[in-house]
Amino acid sequence: MPTATDGLPWCVIGAGPSGLAALKQLRAAGIDAEALERESAIGGNWRFGSGTSRVFASSRLISSQRLTEFTDFPMPRDWPAYPDHRQCLAYLERYAERFGLLPHIHCGTPVESIEPLGPPGSGWEVTIEGQPARRYAGIVIASGHNHVPRRPEISGRFTGTLLHAADYKSPTVPVALAGKRVLVIGGGNSGCDIAVECSRHAAATTHSTRRGYYVVPREILGRPADLRNERLLKMSAPLWLRRLVSLRAIDRTIGLPWRHGLPRPDHKLWETHPIVNSEILARIDAKAITPAFDVARFDGETAVFADGSRRAFDIVICATGYHATLPFIDARLLGADAADGLPDLFLNALSRHRDDVAVVGLIQPDSGQWGLTDLQSRLVAQMAAAARTAPRAAAWLYAQRQRAIRTGIGYVDSPRHRLEVEHFAYRRRLERLIAGMDRRLRDRAAFNPG
Repeated sequence: MPTATDGLPWCVIGAGPSGLAALKQLRAAGIDAEALERESAIGGNWRFGSGTSRVFASSRLISSQRLTEFTDFPMPRDWPAYPDHRQCLAYLERYAERFGLLPHIHCGTPVESIEPLGPPGSGWEVTIEGQPARRYAGIVIASGHNHVPRRPEISGRFTGTLLHAADYKSPTVPVALAGKRVLVIGGGNSGCDIAVECSRHAAATTHSTRRGYYVVPREILGRPADLRNERLLKMSAPLWLRRLVSLRAIDRTIGLPWRHGLPRPDHKLWETHPIVNSEILARIDAKAITPAFDVARFDGETAVFADGSRRAFDIVICATGYHATLPFIDARLLGADAADGLPDLFLNALSRHRDDVAVVGLIQPDSGQWGLTDLQSRLVAQMAAAARTAPRAAAWLYAQRQRAIRTGIGYVDSPRHRLEVEHFAYRRRLERLIAGMDRRLRDRAAFNPG
């Protein structure tokens, strides 16, 4: 029977890595779809210099190319193990060209709001800045979650230059670091990378972290560290053994944190998002970076630390992450409660109760992300196809989406870990669901060959 959405395409919001994968998989499944991108060109976060990009001039992947690339589009094997942002953008542009996506991407179309036209299955209305509203059969939100900087709540007032990592682009932009006393706040990958870069240009660099962290080198015995860990995962090594082997390998390569005078972490390896950096511990040993406790308050140009020590600074860079927001949709439509506003999605991707909306890329894996968002997108495309033509397959997937997902790793309770996933188990779950849907969709096609 005809429905209200017959003839309407699906809409993908965003044309970064997640949006490109979603658009490709929907169209490969025979579903008409287009993407709306607010910037003037594709690439999302990896188009350095665009309004929404958060990479800086020296940025490169922290996961190896093998564990980052899309499932059916390998990165060039003559590239370095950790490509830089220019290579990442070139890769995304080649992907869009290879799969014929560019004619279906509308750049310069910032989305203002998304509203359902009625109950599930009735379609959606998307309002675009300066353009007439458009109607779609379904929505995939793939616009990323690094838009709203999370700024630390520190009492007092700092009278120097206060930046967030979102604004940092290089040792000269937006402010010259040479000859300055710089404080970097935040123990994540951006904080560590910025601290290392600052230490090569600033007069003095201090790095403040809330807790101790494990640091993983990019390479162990000449091979990317995440591929070393992947081998243990494929061997089904238990978590305790993987930790033991990895800690010994890290210690032999760069040394564990306490061997460099840093506090012992208050958690086990992999219970926080991995810090991948081969230089920061050596820079600490060389006295180029001074570790510090959490900042308790500011007093003019002085930062007062949790241990009572005080130090004056010219520049403070807060590498303290981002709020995960989806500003153009009422998050309650995605199961969010008032407590934190984060959507309640199956595998951080599928709505639990609607077959016409999904989010791709709302994860923070402990390894590469693009291959995972590729699999997310394939499952979304299967959901969309089943809703149209395969009610039994749709019912099976609906039942799966009501299940709670358990993880074998207890992540530290902090905002940055609300989206954390262990990549290997997460990928296997997606692959099993995709295989299950493939069987059911094939059975439907065989039963109704016309």
